[in-house]
Amino acid sequence: MTERNTMALPCVAERFVELATDDEVLAFFQGVRGDVLILGGGSNVILPERIRQPVVSLKHADINVEQETETSVVLRVGAAVVWDALVAWSVAQGYYGLENLSLIPGCVGAAPVQNIGAYGVELKERVLRVRAYDRQLQRFVELMRNECEFAYRDSVFKRHSGRYVITEVCFELSKQPRFVLTYGELQTLQDSPDLSLQLVRDTVIAVRSEKLPDPSVIPNTGSFFKNPVISKRAFDALQFDFPGVVGYPQGHNSVKVAAGWLIDQAGFKAKQLGAARVHDRQALVLTNTGGAQQHDILDLAASIQSQIKSIFSVELEIEPVVIQEQQQEPRHD
Repeated sequence: MTERNTMALPCVAERFVELATDDEVLAFFQGVRGDVLILGGGSNVILPERIRQPVVSLKHADINVEQETETSVVLRVGAAVVWDALVAWSVAQGYYGLENLSLIPGCVGAAPVQNIGAYGVELKERVLRVRAYDRQLQRFVELMRNECEFAYRDSVFKRHSGRYVITEVCFELSKQPRFVLTYGELQTLQDSPDLSLQLVRDTVIAVRSEKLPDPSVIPNTGSFFKNPVISKRAFDALQFDFPGVVGYPQGHNSVKVAAGWLIDQAGFKAKQLGAARVHDRQALVLTNTGGAQQHDILDLAASIQSQIKSIFSVELEIEPVVIQEQQQEPRHD
């Protein structure tokens, strides 16, 4: 499994299964009652040296146009489709809605679990429904957007980890220009005479490539910590002590704090502990410098969490899923 996780942590699975059809999914899960790890691109997991439960990889990789009008299109996409390949394909087709999510690693089936988001867009705004095998009901189900209970980096699939085996995701995209250019570097495109889907995608790719290391070159899982959401009152107090703190109002009297800023200010950028290192250009990213194991990454993460709590009175939550050698519940990643 070492080459199947983007942190390149050494790992061996005792049993690895690939399932290519719904019939295979049905047959396998009706015969398995214990822990199962559903693994996509391996971009959001911190693996142990050995995985004792079965590891399942889905091979559903079709992209189909389910419904189309003059103004919109509904796509039905297999769980195994590489996420950025879907974004590239939708941009080439002239479908608006996913371009801000360019270059996010992983597969389509994992995207709803984390409710991936970037540059002012969250997956929940584009999902129409999700098809999955429900291990509790022992049948396939389709969950509409509201049933997915999406929240910041969260969903019903994450909260009920292991119950749902996502096989397809349906997206509703626009065929008319609907750009979201209110976040970060994309604001500079608002008055561009050459504004297009491809320009937005190229800009997002350029910005992400500059800030985030390529996992194939420097092993990592992308953003390692969630941006903490705190009350406005708590943020005002934090801002009084640290005037430069970066925060984004969320409504409901809450503010999302930039975790990267906190980690950077605490002096962790480029800090190394064993073979685990904080990236020198993006403090949110932990990397494997070579030979790191799960405990190395988690020790560095714990050190960061402890210091951020001590300095800023803010708790950081790890974003990737930490897989233990013996899980009590199956995991979706």
